[in-house]
Amino acid sequence: MKNVYMDTVHPACIFLFFVGIIGFTLCCLHPVMVAVSCVCAGVYLCRLKGWRAAWKTLRFMIPLYLIIAIANPLFNHRGVTFLFMLFNQWITLEAVLYGVVAGGQLVAVILWFACYQVVMTSDKFLFLFGQIAPSIALLITMTLRLIPELQLRLDQIRQSQQMLRKKPERLLLKMNSAIRRLSTLLTWSMENAVETADSMKARGYGVKRRTTFHLFHFDSRDAVILGVLLLFGGICLLGRFFGHGVMEFYPRMDAVITGDSGLVVYGVFAVFALSPTIFELAESGRHTRYFAAARGTKTRQAV
Repeated sequence: MKNVYMDTVHPACIFLFFVGIIGFTLCCLHPVMVAVSCVCAGVYLCRLKGWRAAWKTLRFMIPLYLIIAIANPLFNHRGVTFLFMLFNQWITLEAVLYGVVAGGQLVAVILWFACYQVVMTSDKFLFLFGQIAPSIALLITMTLRLIPELQLRLDQIRQSQQMLRKKPERLLLKMNSAIRRLSTLLTWSMENAVETADSMKARGYGVKRRTTFHLFHFDSRDAVILGVLLLFGGICLLGRFFGHGVMEFYPRMDAVITGDSGLVVYGVFAVFALSPTIFELAESGRHTRYFAAARGTKTRQAV
């Protein structure tokens, strides 16, 4: 995994961005907004994990997107623009485009949550909400990390069984092996949950007037980033209040572009969605110039 610039940003700025971008993606069922959100989420995920690791996530999104895009016109026949007949049912342009946009919206939200999982770690979430609602914050943190931990433990159990026993060939033996792995996984997970709860209680988690140590400090750079996010997010929210970023598909589609003000809102939303990637590229460029200058200084000293 690459060095992530957002790891050095205050958790409040990170959480605010993801709440804003996921909220706008869910509330704005519009082709332009959904396309921008989906593309920016994919670009940022590639920036965080690299192209190969991001492709492992993206390849599972393609069948999901196709299922939603194809299923909607098959079961929803609203709309006035007739395309063709399939199984004695109308297939309308409005239903097709609604399925395309709705599928893209779901894919964009999943991609943003994949980015959130990389950037917003459990210690940052506990830092933000540990003092406000310690029990709820701990429960949410444990829930978010549950699936990756279960996958890791399941791989460890499978490898251990393969070392102890040869791979079963019969179907009944394969089912017994799968049930044994599942039983071991559940037992291990429940035991670990009890140990975690006892450990946190013994350390005084949730006790009032208890000091905590953290490495997060809100500085001037965080204030600039927070101001930029609030500015762009406020413009998008104001545009949504005046009717931009939403589109009626039934019974007849509205215009995609609603004047110059709509273009401004879409442009600001694109910058808002790309802001983490822009920060990453700017920081990468700054480090590149710094190391280039350092190499130039060493070369002149050697001469």
